[in-house]
Amino acid sequence: MSRQLVAASERTWEDGSVHNTEVTTQRQFQIPVVLVVGGCEELLSVVTNVAVSIQVLVSECSVADVTNTATQMRPLVLIVNQDVYQRDALGFDELARDIRAKVMTVDDPPHEPSILDEELRLLMDEAESQRPSWNGDALDDD
Repeated sequence: MSRQLVAASERTWEDGSVHNTEVTTQRQFQIPVVLVVGGCEELLSVVTNVAVSIQVLVSECSVADVTNTATQMRPLVLIVNQDVYQRDALGFDELARDIRAKVMTVDDPPHEPSILDEELRLLMDEAESQRPSWNGDALDDD
């Protein structure tokens, strides 16, 4: 998550009088991320090319590191090779639910980048809509 510095005015009490001072506060903003899990270089290349058009950051990790990486990065979409996903579909689905992300299974390498682009956009929209911090809703305890 990135932070942007914003100047804000604040009133402080000093010796019984009020003074206006400028203080720097931090405003958080989210950068959309997709995480490619255990993909080959060709898959990563195709996803990166698609990501440029939809302005999303692409990261990658191994299958062994997916839980830690996904928890830290909180991607909107986990992009997983179909064969890898089938080995632990329940685990990937649970992880996606926990971080409020979506899982996208693909051929490795994907055959149709245009289809990848459309599906990725759709899944990102769905994931964003279920994240209170992204859509302005208050956080609730599920």
